[in-house]
Amino acid sequence: MRSLLANGISMLAARVLVPVFSFAINVGIARAYGAATLGVYIHLLALLLIFQAAASAGMNLLLTRELATRPEESAAHLGSGRSFALLSGSVATLAFLAYSAFLLPEDRLLSAAVLSLTILPSAWIATQEAFFMATRTHHRITVVSLAENALKLALAVAAYLLGAGILGLCAGIAAARFLALGAGFVLMRRAGAPRTGRPTLAGALAFGRTVAPFAVLFALSMLYFRVDVLLVEALRGEGDTGTYGAALTLYSVVLLLPESAMGAVYPRLASSFRASAEGYAEATLLSLRLLVVGIVPLSLFLVCFADRVLGLAYGERFLSSATTLRLLAVSLPLHAVNGVLGQALQAARLQGAMLRIVVLGLATHVVANVVLLSRLGIEGAAAALFLSSSVVALGAARCFHRNVAPIKPGARLFGSLATIGGPLVLALLAPPIWRPAAFAVSLLALSAGAISFLLRRSDLDRVVQAFRPPKLTVAS
Repeated sequence: MRSLLANGISMLAARVLVPVFSFAINVGIARAYGAATLGVYIHLLALLLIFQAAASAGMNLLLTRELATRPEESAAHLGSGRSFALLSGSVATLAFLAYSAFLLPEDRLLSAAVLSLTILPSAWIATQEAFFMATRTHHRITVVSLAENALKLALAVAAYLLGAGILGLCAGIAAARFLALGAGFVLMRRAGAPRTGRPTLAGALAFGRTVAPFAVLFALSMLYFRVDVLLVEALRGEGDTGTYGAALTLYSVVLLLPESAMGAVYPRLASSFRASAEGYAEATLLSLRLLVVGIVPLSLFLVCFADRVLGLAYGERFLSSATTLRLLAVSLPLHAVNGVLGQALQAARLQGAMLRIVVLGLATHVVANVVLLSRLGIEGAAAALFLSSSVVALGAARCFHRNVAPIKPGARLFGSLATIGGPLVLALLAPPIWRPAAFAVSLLALSAGAISFLLRRSDLDRVVQAFRPPKLTVAS
């Protein structure tokens, strides 16, 4: 359990570094240039992340699972992954350039071309992170992320001082990504990663057939979290995109908490499923409870103090996005649930079922955004996220119930739901003058409910054992 906690903290540090440094850059753009320029920058990055997701194609999940469960075949798995990364990264780069040439305004083309240089390295980096997670050396991911983001921030400051604008920022992002790639290769060698030989087309195609469900699922998941930015840009313009992006950036920092925790838990879920289906189910449910209990206080804080957080970070010009941030914050517990159940279902080799759930969620997300953006403004995008996240959570819970372990209705289940939802509703409905008091009362209610319904001593004792698979060694 101690190593699980250490790996979770390492993944949290690595994942949080990205939005923290990006947040600093976004704040600088917002204060120096205003919402419209921030909207252009956020739109470009949203597009880039979609194509980077297509390049990495979810291979880190597949590689992590295979390396964790079959370490004796690590050289073959890494070789196939690297071959596929070269192919998928090249295709995604060409697709990004084609999209930019036909659909982006002319003044953004050069910046997009510079950003395209990061797509192929991102695919290779996915294989490196899979190796580090499978070998439980998550701290190496943190080291790479720290180096990359420190350079990115330094180059962003240089771009501002030199007056290089958005183009200079994009060049800094590209340079930092290449640094991350090189640092990852060095750390893999020091960790004893096996040599794999040159990439081959046959290896790429063979791996591609296996990774296909993961690739589609990962790309759709990334699109799910970026399509709202694209739709706000298309339907509301650059100014509203910047205002929405200010709230979205703060929300994204907290969103990485469940993702980081699952980065540490996922290899153990894969191993525990192979060893014991019962232990795997218990591990999943306790992970869910722990993450929800951990993230609800942060959600309550954003709901109650959105105005102060936005004003402190961006200035008074962005206070209009406070309601948007509150609505986004209410979705955070749902994303914790979706993160745990989604990766647990993939660890159980139910990625096909999870793919169908995500497709339904994405379709709901797009339709709800189109309808609500025109009626509610940028608050409609936040409401659409909550609606579609609820659809995914219900679908994943149903799949887990039918294929892994039954979720029994009863006092504990309904008490758990009330423990999570009650404090959030109280905080959301509280008048502005009563929000600090509502925050305190909500925390007390959450604490009482967590002790009564969510976490019990017997749960902790059983799942400590479930998270103790045999120690992993890597074959050379």
